[in-house]
Amino acid sequence: MPLNMKLLALGLPAALLIAGCTVPSEEAAEDVDSTEAELSAPTCAASIAASAVPKKHKAMLDTIAFTEGTAGSCGQDGYNTGYAYRCFSSCSRHPNIATTAGGWTSTAAGRYQFLTRTWNPLGYPSFSPKYQDMGAMKLVSRRGVSLPTTRALTATEFSNAMKKLSYEWASLPFSPYGQPTVSLSRTRAKYCTFAGC
Repeated sequence: MPLNMKLLALGLPAALLIAGCTVPSEEAAEDVDSTEAELSAPTCAASIAASAVPKKHKAMLDTIAFTEGTAGSCGQDGYNTGYAYRCFSSCSRHPNIATTAGGWTSTAAGRYQFLTRTWNPLGYPSFSPKYQDMGAMKLVSRRGVSLPTTRALTATEFSNAMKKLSYEWASLPFSPYGQPTVSLSRTRAKYCTFAGC
């Protein structure tokens, strides 16, 4: 049985298994095992992200974390989650752990699965949950999506946003990358639970 099928059999969401792009094998990797102490690492505490972005923006970020499969994982709501659910111990910097799973190798890390080459140019001083939220919003903006701060997106606005953001997050509906995605209706329903449509 191929590795990706074995991982899917273990219940890992397909989007998390193959999200991100391949990276050269010479890219530095940190070998970190998950322990109870690491899962409660204070630098990755989800509470650090409180109020980092407006609530209606956070609704979109929570939706992305849902489709990426990281929401609620690794004991810190996904902020310390690497590719294929590999937990890491510190959010003081992007862990740059090159993990191979399902035939792909990726450095994707954090709640929004930032590749090292995507994260580093954002220029934040750490990989803390606060900066992960701010960084994800910067990527949302770069994709030409403007999110209101006082209301939820309409169905049409949401669909248009997904079409743009799917170039950044391969798990979103309309993604052109040929990887498993979450349906538009399921993604919209989840967004509405967060945003109060």
